[in-house]
Order: sequence, then structure tokens, then C-alpha cells
Amino acid sequence: MTQPEERMPRKERTSARIRSKSPRIFAVEMLRLLTIVGIAIFHTFLPAFESVLGYGPWPTVPNVPISAVTGTLWAVWLVMMIKFVGAWGNHIFFMISGYFLIPRMMRDSFETGYWRRQAGATVRRVAQVLATVAFYTLIMLAVDRFVAPVASAGWKEWFLLGLEFIWIYTLVVALAPAAAWLLARIARWNATVLVALAAVAMMLVYALNAYVAFTSTGSFALLDWRKWMGALSYAVSFMLAGLVGHAIRRARGVVAGDGREGVGYGREAGREKSGRPLWMRAGVWAWTLAAVLAVLSAVVAWAVAKGDYPLMYRLSFKSTSAFSFVLAVCSLMIAVTRGRSDDVRDDGVRDATTALPAAAPSHFHNAVQALASGILGFYVVQSLAGGLWKPLCERAMAPALANAALVGGQAARFGWLIVWFALGIAFSVAFVAVVCVCDRCIRQPLLRVLKLSR
Repeated sequence: MTQPEERMPRKERTSARIRSKSPRIFAVEMLRLLTIVGIAIFHTFLPAFESVLGYGPWPTVPNVPISAVTGTLWAVWLVMMIKFVGAWGNHIFFMISGYFLIPRMMRDSFETGYWRRQAGATVRRVAQVLATVAFYTLIMLAVDRFVAPVASAGWKEWFLLGLEFIWIYTLVVALAPAAAWLLARIARWNATVLVALAAVAMMLVYALNAYVAFTSTGSFALLDWRKWMGALSYAVSFMLAGLVGHAIRRARGVVAGDGREGVGYGREAGREKSGRPLWMRAGVWAWTLAAVLAVLSAVVAWAVAKGDYPLMYRLSFKSTSAFSFVLAVCSLMIAVTRGRSDDVRDDGVRDATTALPAAAPSHFHNAVQALASGILGFYVVQSLAGGLWKPLCERAMAPALANAALVGGQAARFGWLIVWFALGIAFSVAFVAVVCVCDRCIRQPLLRVLKLSR
């Protein structure tokens, strides 16, 4: 008997097959990809930021390449602004995971067998991270042994220093089921109290972050409480995004793709765009993002004009930047309020029966999704392979910066600095493309074979 799909025209059959694969929410995937690119650009220009701080606000000297930056106000401003992109990207990474994981866990926490199911899911998620680290570690060991020495090779440099961020993420994900269980019960008891507790926690964390940033310099010992403020900041971002996801699902009256109404979710809320509250409108968050970005730009410009580089160091200190956190919140809200983002699995994939547009995704959409899926692999590679890609990047950018310091005219210096920034950004984008394509073609299929990924 001929199946309905076989009676469709070829183009429609292709669209149906694509739709059956449950494509992800494009706005969120685009945000993931922008996060990867932003992190790459941040790491590319991080040495320049450190050199600018070390050299100080002095005029250009021909034999000191970094002085071409310090002697040019707009270049210093741009380097300083890039510094905030690092924490922004890291917060986005945690927020996207929390936005999808926490609400479903909160809903499922009232069902029988919750702990057993979450134990299995948590083991799978942690195993996926560990397998990713092991996979790329083996590759880097082979490169170090047979291809070229890796400057940062070593267990301490890789696993204690280079991958701190990955271990923080693993810990947060492992603790997520317990946190969601507690949050769900507070929400059922009194949602207002939950909102108040979340606000208080956020303010306390960033008050402590400000204290750490303005009273500390350098690195901290492993057991120093100040070192753990970064981990706590990311955990707050993870949980806060989860509560945002819970609130959006409750306001929309929509739950998982199976159509059931979860505990604490009502269907009385209006679903039309005109009935959305202000906090669920992407335009409001876009204007907020623009306003915060304008304030940050003005503060950085003022500090650069005054030569107050220490202020920039403190405002962007490690993962404690309140500016980066607020920008991340706005970015996430723009992505998740643009369309339906509540009928998804915990990995951010839409339910195939309720959430797809009629048309098949374009090649651009598919490319974004393919590259964005490599975000975990990219974080691991950019840490483990730092001894390879950083020297290559510095060698590619060094001539332009040296020429910018050597030339005498402002116009010529402006041109060489533009080339220097363009080379750094182009290298970052190319690095992202190479890593994410390789990750998509090698690591992800391997994890699916091992039943560690979908």
C-alpha cells in the first residue's frame, strides 16, 4: 500500500523528512553560534588586553607594537569592549542549558520515579562531557607526540587550569535535578517567594562579585572562596534561566510536546502576541540590551579617555562582570521570546508535532544548527589546543600590529589597526568553523554510536 509520504511531490517529501528530525529553535541556535564566535574572539584578543593593561596609557612607540593600540583611543576602547564578550558567552552557555533543563525537571519532579530517571539522565550528560574531554585529549596527545609539540601540553595545564569551566558546567548539570526538585516545591507553595529568593540570590552574588573584583588581583588558590564566585555566578545564571523558562511556560500555558499540562502550569494565559506581558516581548529586551550596551560603551569610553585601565580590569574581572551577565540575560530573552520555545525537549529540540513551521529549514538554518551543535566540543578544543592555535594567531596578527606602531601618520596607523582587528576576527571565525565542522562530523557521530547523544 502506498504511504501518504510516497504520494507527496519530491520537494514536499524532503520537507517532511527534515521536519521529522525535530529541528532546534533557530533563534536559540543562532545565539549558541554567536556565543562560540564571541568566545573565540575574546580569547584571540585576550593577550592584547593583558598587554594594554601592562603597558598603560602611553603614546605609540615604534619598537613597541602594543603601543599602537594604547596610543589610539578607539583601539583601546574596542579591545576593552571585547573583554566583556568572554563572560557574556560563558553565561549564555549556562543559561541556554538551564532554560531547557530546569523547567522540565521541575515539572517531572512531581512524578513517580523522578530520581531514578534523573539519575540515568545525569549520568548520560556527565558521560557525554567526559567522553568529549577524553576524545579531544587523545587527539591532542597524538598531535603532541607525532605532529608538533603543544606548548600547553600537560595534565595540570589541561585538566586543572584549562578545563575549569567544563568541570564547573559538569558539576552544575549534575546538581540540577536536586535544585529543580527544590525550586518546584517552592514554586508550588508560593511563586512570589521563589521570585524574591531568586532576586536576592542574584543581588548577593553580584555584590560579592563586585567586592572580589575591586579588592583582588591575579589568581586564587583552589580552596579560596573568591575562586568559587565564578562557579557560583554561572550556577546562578543556569538556575535563573531555568526559572525564566518555567515562567514562560506557565504564562503561555504550554508544556512538553506530549500535550500534558504539568504541575503548576495553567492554560488560562493568552497566547496571542498582543496579550503578552512586557517581559515576554523580544522588542522590550532588545531595547534593554541596546541601553545596557550604550551605558557600558560610555563607561569604557570614559575610562579609556581618563587612562583608568584598572577600572576596566575590575569591571571585566574574570566571570564577575555584572554588565556581561545583564547582556547575557537580554540576549537569551530576545532569543526565547521571539517565537515558541516552550514545546521542546531538555536539549533544546522542538517537538516535531507541534512546533514546526510549514516550510523546511533553509540551508542557512541547517548550517547554523550544525555549527552551533559543536559548542561543547569547541570549549574543550580551544582550551586543550591553546598551545597550537594561539601562536598561529599571534604570528598572523603580529605584522599588522608592528606596522601600526612603525608608521608615522594617523591614517596609516588607522588602516593597519583595522587590518589587525580584521585578521583577529577572521582567524577566530575560521577557527570556529574548522572545530565545529570536525566536531559535527567526528565527535558527535561517535557519541551517538556510544548512545551518549541523540
